[in-house]
Amino acid sequence: MRQGEPVTRGFTSIRISRLARVLEQVVPPIRDPRVELEQYTTPSETALRVAFDLVNRIPDATIADLGAGTCRLALASLLVGARMVVAVDVDPRFPLQCLRAAEKLGFADSVTYVVSWIEPNRGPLKPGVFDAIVTNPPFGVHRRGADWAILRYAISLKPKLVYAILKSGNLEFHKRVAESLGYEAVKLWTEEFPIPASMAHHRSRIRRVAVDVIRFERISSSRHAPLRA
Repeated sequence: MRQGEPVTRGFTSIRISRLARVLEQVVPPIRDPRVELEQYTTPSETALRVAFDLVNRIPDATIADLGAGTCRLALASLLVGARMVVAVDVDPRFPLQCLRAAEKLGFADSVTYVVSWIEPNRGPLKPGVFDAIVTNPPFGVHRRGADWAILRYAISLKPKLVYAILKSGNLEFHKRVAESLGYEAVKLWTEEFPIPASMAHHRSRIRRVAVDVIRFERISSSRHAPLRA
């Protein structure tokens, strides 16, 4: 398989469409989003494509969803085989919505929700506990560097993989920062991210923003070990 190509075992357009309809029916979108937090609902099909790649690489994974909102990424991961998810978001409106959706899907015992602010080196979770992190962070339009505030914290938890949905156009920057932190950034795909007109400054009914879905892979120490003479 070529580098950057998503794992597709069990991945079919029909299966994705069916599961996406389930998520759309059960998991509510983010309503009345806060501008300063750049809160946008993750499209269900995007969440499922991320989840399939993750779970095919790490079956039965323990996952953290940072900036979880109503838990589209978290619940998509459970739908395709993750074992357990901890969702984290600073907004106290979302835990009840997420946990109700989890109960409807049969995952009441598999989801924990923590209300907490996240900073680059400070948050509520312990390092070394999670196999993977998923996140749809702020794009960094209203607060410069907001995306990497969450990504730095995600990497500080020392997971094998981090999946992030990031505003397109900064791939080389992401690669440099990731490598400095011991991770390799691999772009999986680029897509048009739909943002409904839910904020006062939005002029069109649906605005589409190009995003890159990136997988950050922890670099093994052996790859950087000096060669012996």
